[in-house]
This record gives sequence, C-alpha cells and structure tokens, in this order.
Amino acid sequence: MTAPHDETVVPAVDETSRCDRSVSVPVARSEAPQPSAPPELDYNGRKHRRAMDDATLWDMARRIPAALIQTARLAWTVDRRMAATIVVCQLLSGIGTAVMLGAVAEALPRLMVPDPRDGLAQAWPALTVAVVAMATGAAMWILADWATRRLNPKIASAADLTLVDLHMRAELAAYDAEGFGDRSQAAEIGALRAVDIADDAKTLTNGLVQLVSAATVLTSLHPLLLGVLLLSVVPRGMGGVIAARVDYRVHDRTISARNVRGMMRWWLTTPDLADELRANTMRGYLHFWYRSMCDRVEGRELEAARPYLMVTLLAASLGGLFTLGMWTSLAALVLAGAMSTAIAGTAVVASQTAGRALNSIIRYSTVMFHHGLYLSDYYAFVDEVRAMATARGTVQVEAPQQIRLESASYTYPSKETAAVQPITLTLNRGEVVALVGENGAGKSTLIRMLTGLTVPTNGGKVLWDDTDLATADAESVWRHVGLVPQKNGHWPLAARENITLGQPREHGDERIWHAAERVGMTKALRELPDQLDTLLARLVWGGHEMSGGQWQRLACARAMYREPAVLVLDEPTSEMDARGEHTIFHELRATAPGRITVVVTHRLDNVRMADRVVVLDQGRIREQGSFDELVATEGSLLGELYDLAQDR
Repeated sequence: MTAPHDETVVPAVDETSRCDRSVSVPVARSEAPQPSAPPELDYNGRKHRRAMDDATLWDMARRIPAALIQTARLAWTVDRRMAATIVVCQLLSGIGTAVMLGAVAEALPRLMVPDPRDGLAQAWPALTVAVVAMATGAAMWILADWATRRLNPKIASAADLTLVDLHMRAELAAYDAEGFGDRSQAAEIGALRAVDIADDAKTLTNGLVQLVSAATVLTSLHPLLLGVLLLSVVPRGMGGVIAARVDYRVHDRTISARNVRGMMRWWLTTPDLADELRANTMRGYLHFWYRSMCDRVEGRELEAARPYLMVTLLAASLGGLFTLGMWTSLAALVLAGAMSTAIAGTAVVASQTAGRALNSIIRYSTVMFHHGLYLSDYYAFVDEVRAMATARGTVQVEAPQQIRLESASYTYPSKETAAVQPITLTLNRGEVVALVGENGAGKSTLIRMLTGLTVPTNGGKVLWDDTDLATADAESVWRHVGLVPQKNGHWPLAARENITLGQPREHGDERIWHAAERVGMTKALRELPDQLDTLLARLVWGGHEMSGGQWQRLACARAMYREPAVLVLDEPTSEMDARGEHTIFHELRATAPGRITVVVTHRLDNVRMADRVVVLDQGRIREQGSFDELVATEGSLLGELYDLAQDR
C-alpha cells in the first residue's frame, strides 16, 4: 500500500493468524502549516449595532425624550418616593443656579465702586444669596445622587425579575418562535442597561435644567447674550456629537470580537475542558486564536485614535475661535455702552455654566440614545412575552386514570412540517409505555403534549380522563407530573433543594432520603461534606461537584420525590453505570401500578421492562405492542433498530 506523506508504514504480525498486515501509524509533521486567523464572527449585539452610526442629530433629539419617559416609568414603578426626590432635587438645583447667576449679576455692579469696603458692604447680601444658592444646588445634587443610588438596585432587580419571570411563564412555543432568541437577547441587554440609563437620565436632566437656567438669566440681562451663549457652546456640542460617533463606531466594529473573546475566555479557563485542552495539545492554537482576537480589538481601537484626536482638536479650535468671538462681542457691547461691565462679567460666568451643562447634555444624550434603543427592546419584548404567557383555561385537573390523544398533532412555529402528525393513543394508569424511534422521530414533542407542556396546534385533543388540557389550568396539570428530561438541570443549590426544588412535602428529611434511596444515591449523599446541606456548585461557589451519572440520579430522585401520577423519563440513564441503570428501571417497574409511566430510551434492552412499546417514525406511530412481539415481527422498525444495536 502507498502511505500518505505524513504517515509511516509499519509492518505488523498477528501471532494468531501469522498473516502479514500493514497498519498506518501517524507521525508528527515536520513542519505544521500556520493556522488561519479566526473568522469575522457576528456573535451578539446585532440589533442596534449601526443605530448610532446612522443617526442624525434629529434622530437623537427625537428619541431622547422617549428614553427619558421610559426611564421615568421604570423608576416610578419601583420606588415613587426616590423618583420624586430626584425630580424635585433637579428642579431645585436649576432654581439654585438661576438664583446664583441673578445674585452675581446684582452683586457685581455694587462691587465696582471706588471704595472696596463700601462696595463689599453693598454687595454682601447678594453675595450671601449667591453662596447659599450654590450650596443649595450642590446639596440637591448630592441628595439626587443618594436617591439614584437607592433607586438603581431596585431598577436592576425589577427589570431582571420581570424578564426572568416572563420567560418562566411563557408557553414553550414562544421559545421556538422565529427571532425569539434575538429579541430576548436585546431585552436582556436593555435590562442590564436600565441601571446605567437611570444615572444617565439624572445627569442629562440636570444638564438641561442648568442650561435653561443659565440661558434664562442671560436673556433677562440682555437679549444679545443668548446669541453669545450659542456662539460659545455650539462648537463644543458638535465636537461632542462627532467624537461620540467615533467612539461608538469603534464599539460597533469590535463588539463581535469582544463578545466571542469573552466566551472563549471562559472555555479556556474552566476546569471542564482542562483535560481535553492539555491532552490534545490545543494550548498553542487556542493561545494564537485568543491573541488574534485581542489584536483585532486593539488594532481597531488604535485606528480610531487619530480621527478622535482630529475631531477633538477641530472642536477645540473652533470653540476657541468662538470663545474669542464671545469675548470680542462682549467687549464691543461694553465699549458701545450697550452693556455694563458688571453684566459682561455675569455673562462670562453664565456662559461657563452653560458650557459645562451642554457638554454634559451632549455626552449623556449620545449614551442615552444608545441605551434607550435597548430599553425600547426591553419593553417591546416584555409586552410580547406577556401575550405569550401560559393562560389556557381554569379547569382544575385531578390525577388521571387515563391519558388519550385524539388526532393530536404539533407543528413548531416557523416550521412547515409537523413534528408530530395526527396521533391517536391511549395510556392507562399502571402501565409502563416505552417510546422508541430514531432521532427526530417526534418523541420529545409527544412527551410535551402528554404532560401539557404544549397543546396540539393543528387540531386534535389531549385528554386527561375527560378534561381537554387546552381548557385546563396548566399549573394544576403539572402538579401531577414528574419529568426527567434529557437535559436536566445541574442546579447550583444544596443537595436537599436539588431533590425538593423548593417544594418540600413535609418537615424533616425522611421523604428526601427515601427518594434518594430509590435511585441509589443514599451512599453518595451521605459522603458529601455536609450531606444534604452540601452546595452542588463547585465551580461557582466552592461547593461540591457531582458526576454525570449522579446528576441523572438526582433528576430521577426529584421526580420520585414528587410522587407523580404521570412519570415521564427521557433518556434517564444515558450517563449511569450498569448498577445505577438497573436501580432506576427496577424502581420504575416496582412503582408502576400507581401511575402512568412513559420512558424514552435508545438503549433497547431497557425497553423489555415496558408493558407496551410505541415506535415513532417521522412523527407518526409506526407500530406498537410488546417488545418481544415487535422484535419478532418481520420488517418491524424496532426489530431493525434492535439488530443494529446488537451488531457491534
């Protein structure tokens, strides 16, 4: 035989047959090719990545009031007292600024007299008012900051809890709706940014109040001063907008790389993959991959440094020219006798106040515009998912003696082909039914309909005794269900809560230990450092970690603890050893008389214990009967699958 260029042919001799054979043994390449750089990935943040880049000043001005209203709505919902405190403080701060500028305007003419002592004596009342007004404004800012800090945690919790609760209450079909994941992701970002937007709104409104106060005082002093104010602050405002666009353009160009880099960082540092990473000598490539992502982010941020500098310099230069123009205008007004020196001094103070306020407005307007997009997504998603909440009927369901499917079918949203074709099937209490079929045959979808997690979409009914589950209260249905899904939760809770899941049936742990004994977990739980009080979350909080098979046993213990009338297990022993698997199926058989039991498994030897086997194929019932009679039937799908399982 001819060996590839990277393999060496080594003759091997079988001592039994004495036949010569050649086996190919791979050897290391003398010179490995250079790995390619990571591709451009669009992992996250897609919904509004170009919103800032495409926005005009009018777009920003139009959206910011909506963002402020949404922020006020959220703040008012979680704590009306703190929200009202912030508003009152902002108004008093603005009044303080106006009073301070008015007092300065009154004090300056009195100070400009030949005798300084006489001038000070005349001006001190106005100066006192100015100082008190400044102190009041500062105190109001501090009080508003205190109220915001008390409000922020409540906003964060309320936004997060609302989102989580709505997800838990939504029909399962919601998760399968087209674009649901993207909208959920955008809403989650909105919830995370709700705290930021509260701070931004406070600073923005403070800037607006300060700007209005300064402009009002200037206009009252001399009508021309408002034009002077605009001349001094417009360049800085325009520069701030352009600089913000540069910043967000960099953010947009690097968000995918930063998100993917963050995801990869977790995989590179978690103990879960440490064995594979080392044993397969992946460190070199993964370091190269991660470094490439770092270089990509760093390079694009460095590219933006020059345009940012140019924008800043241009804005500063124009601002300097207009500031010079402001001083020239003030001097001309004073020399022409149209304005007193004292009023000109007040105009300088007011313009500085207005400049600081406008800088704050520009900065936080751009930030609020971007955050506001995600907050809008949050509210839109909340409204959408509320409409998808599980609300079918009010009929209270009792533990069923029989479950009947009458021409029941189910099609997932955005799919044209039904996952389960119209099926008619009856399950009786005391019976163990095994669902068998190849991947994608519709087994998990059928389980969802049996347990009321979904209702038929294309007509048909699922009846518990004589109650149509489409008209039943869903919670009353699920109270009688014990479900062990393929992907069961590794809950970061104590071992006790991993069995009860916060639903203790009685005081004491006797029932918990009984459930653990039924699945063969007693010894493992007693060996834990704190037994049932041991936290099962080693990677997060330094607790204890379970093996895959032990997690599956805990999931089965949860179902047994519930003592359900309908017990459904979907691949419950795929990670268990032979002893654990035997324990689970022995327990299923022993407790079958008191419930309806449904088992899904690809380990066909385990199907022997079932009273009836239902074989699914492309969403339809292909055949059903006992294991022995189906395997013995020529041309049966179960017989074919069983033969394949034995042919190893």
